[in-house]
Amino acid sequence: MLQQEKNIKALFVFLALVCLSGAVWGQSLEKASISGKVSASSGEALAGVTVVLRESNTATMTDAKGRFEFLVISPGSHVLVASYLGYEAQEKTIQLEPSQQVEVNFSLLQKSFEVEGVEVIGKSATRQVNEQPYAVTAVSTKEILNSTSDAKEVLNRVSGVKVLEEGGLGSNASFTLNGFTGDQVKFFLDGIPMDNFASSLQLSDIPVNTIERIEVYKGVVPVWLGTDALGGAVNIITNKKSRFLDASYSVGSFNTHRLSLNGAYTNPSSGFTFRGNVNYNYSDNNYKVWVPIKEGNNIVDTAEVERFHDRYSSGTLMLETGWTDRKFADNLLLGVIASGNDKQVQTGATMSSVYGGITQNSRSVVPTLKYSKDNLFVEGLNISLYSAYNYSKSEVVDTLSGVTYNWLGEPTYIPGSRDGELSRTHATLDDDDFNSQFNAGYALNPVHSLALNYSLSYFNREIFDSENPDRIENRFPKALNKQVLGLAYKIDPSDKWSTTLFGKFYRLRAETSKLYDFAKETQRVEALETSKQSMGYGLASSYFLLPGLQVKASYEHTYRMPWATEIFGDGLFIQPNPDLGPEQSDNLNAGAAYGFKLGGGHEFNLESSFIYRDSKDLIYQVVRVASPETYYDNLSDTRTVGVEGSLRYSWRETLRLGGGFTFQDVTDEADFVYNESYTSTGYQTNYQKGYRLPNIPYLFGNATAGLTLRNILLNESVWGINYYYNYVEQYFLSWAELGSKDRKKVIPSQSAHNLELSLSLKQGKYNISAECRNLTDARLYDKYYLQKPGRAFYLKLRYVL
Repeated sequence: MLQQEKNIKALFVFLALVCLSGAVWGQSLEKASISGKVSASSGEALAGVTVVLRESNTATMTDAKGRFEFLVISPGSHVLVASYLGYEAQEKTIQLEPSQQVEVNFSLLQKSFEVEGVEVIGKSATRQVNEQPYAVTAVSTKEILNSTSDAKEVLNRVSGVKVLEEGGLGSNASFTLNGFTGDQVKFFLDGIPMDNFASSLQLSDIPVNTIERIEVYKGVVPVWLGTDALGGAVNIITNKKSRFLDASYSVGSFNTHRLSLNGAYTNPSSGFTFRGNVNYNYSDNNYKVWVPIKEGNNIVDTAEVERFHDRYSSGTLMLETGWTDRKFADNLLLGVIASGNDKQVQTGATMSSVYGGITQNSRSVVPTLKYSKDNLFVEGLNISLYSAYNYSKSEVVDTLSGVTYNWLGEPTYIPGSRDGELSRTHATLDDDDFNSQFNAGYALNPVHSLALNYSLSYFNREIFDSENPDRIENRFPKALNKQVLGLAYKIDPSDKWSTTLFGKFYRLRAETSKLYDFAKETQRVEALETSKQSMGYGLASSYFLLPGLQVKASYEHTYRMPWATEIFGDGLFIQPNPDLGPEQSDNLNAGAAYGFKLGGGHEFNLESSFIYRDSKDLIYQVVRVASPETYYDNLSDTRTVGVEGSLRYSWRETLRLGGGFTFQDVTDEADFVYNESYTSTGYQTNYQKGYRLPNIPYLFGNATAGLTLRNILLNESVWGINYYYNYVEQYFLSWAELGSKDRKKVIPSQSAHNLELSLSLKQGKYNISAECRNLTDARLYDKYYLQKPGRAFYLKLRYVL
């Protein structure tokens, strides 16, 4: 640990020296610099504005805060031109002295007229993300803000992505990205790791009108996210407008209600900012499922029945206040996130068991600190710091004595039994989770730059079970300490070519307990401490062969340390595994994106990529078809080969068509496996070699169609029609090698159709939309053959100020 601290200090000293030398070098050349901010006349920062330095024929784009800069400029007279689609272009003339640093700000006026044949080209924040050298897809929510979709629904329409659900609203979901699942893909909310929020804040709890865009990194993950993700990351960017109010309410089938209130206020003179989000979700989830009816242990019938114990409710409050765009900070914000949920538990990991009394609930309080400043001390030195402390309290309640239920909701009583439905418990889980991320970036010059990230995570859990207060496992500590250090070097030889080289250091220390010598006279539970560390590295590069044709390639040798749920379990259906080891993977992505326009407002965008993964000790969830309980284990050698592609077409702002497909072949490649049993402990031949991993879709796709009509029937009205289609090919629930041909457990091929209708009035101030999901009322299944809701209708009202 001491050596590691020395290494970190040495690295910071190195960066400071580089910064100093860069500053001296710039001064010796007597070059000047220009920086500034572009805003709308309302004061709102504009991202993606094109700023041109006319004399040198160079250009740049404003970032998410509306900031731009030109670092090395010859002294003399210069003309700056700022242009943005929908706004009047503006130019300013400035006179630069040697070594002078000038601040130039623009305030653009919206166009009140159209000039035929003139087009101003700008890049949105979404397009800027997509043009990074990483394999990344950014999805804007601009066209679907009036829909009843949530983050989960939006992600399910991205090629390479499949969200596997366990049921209706609030059910557990497993995210699959190019064959990687669970914690192998990390989630962030505005760069904040969502590990902090426990189960009290899920993807389905985040409504679409809270979201500006979603960024999906496939394979290689940027250093600045500061994570040990194995297969990718998802960053959900919320609305960051300086002044707005957005309120919505939706009601729908299965007694579903969803409320969202979002707003912000920024004082343009003082920079004081206040932001707030409130979300509430409720559903009975009493949709019908096709299930076997049991009497005792015997199946006596098969019927379609309503789920009777699956109610879900959740609430989230997110508040932030502080200052933005000040000399001392671009952002200095203190915040708090409070979230909670209550959940009835209808089934376990599979639908072979049904419950009528088990419940779960969770409460989290997360104070947060965000600080960022560009050009700190020296030009080109940007830093940011995020810290959060999460206190979460969860309960698992299974206290019905001697009662079991069937799918008709009929109880069977067992006289004299005190057993619960699964395992009698009333456990309270107190989790403390601290996470901090520090990022520093320095532009040596317009071509070369450095980036540093240090991430620290600490997790501690204490468990008390009032039904079993003497349980020995709960007396031992359950703690994790994870650190990730990343350093990246970026070179941009030209506007066409960008390459990033990076390295990452990972360290994990875990404290838990382990059962030794099961069923022997020496059986005991003892404390277990483990410490693991690894090094990763990689590169990402992109090149524009044509203005609209970009090719990308990225490679990463990466590690992921197991996290709390995988090692400690969840206190209910996920069993602990203290022997779980880290996983590693060599990830290769290669792809291309081509966008072009034709006369008459026709625009096309095509993307395709090839994926190769060679993974060792892959962490996967072990499911037994007849058991409600699961656990995580390591697979020694797996391989993923896949391809994905998408095509999008739009005609002006009226018609949108698109579709995508994904093929991913994830197979077990180990020659031998280690088997631990009473009779034959040791290595044995792996009879599953070459077979696909179970419960992971290998072929799926989606299609969308959207139509926007203006001023039909009503003045200042915008009508929208959106259609969504999802297809999943049949795949195996358990290992394909097991069972006879006619008795293999499979999840059947399935198609889902969704239809949305919306109406906006008064330039989007008043909005109403209606949606039908699963239009054909098909039987849809996901994770472990768990049935999802049938046909459902929703109505949403939205007000924007």
